Amino acid sequence: MVKYKIDSKKIKIQIKHLIKIALEPNQNQTLADRYIEHARNLSMKSRVKIPSNLKFFICKKCKKVLIPGKTARFRTNSKREKHITITCLRCNHIYRKILKKTSNNL
Repeated sequence: MVKYKIDSKKIKIQIKHLIKIALEPNQNQTLADRYIEHARNLSMKSRVKIPSNLKFFICKKCKKVLIPGKTARFRTNSKREKHITITCLRCNHIYRKILKKTSNNL
């Protein structure tokens, strides 16, 4: 069995590029979903994680692109802890991302 060496830096660059193309404002939604699907498959095959700042724009339920204003609603909320509420407008899945507090220790 031959094992191939994977260049994770190149794959991570490809994943970032695919997701950034999918997030362009005048992009076709079906094409954007296809880019996200391709980026996820590339990530899983090569075992390279999608960067967390870009994973933010992929729905955790239907695995489609979250474009603010088109396919998703992003709201900030300060009840309990400060957090961002993300609602996928396709599958109506709601999830929250807690904003970390920054401490100013002098």
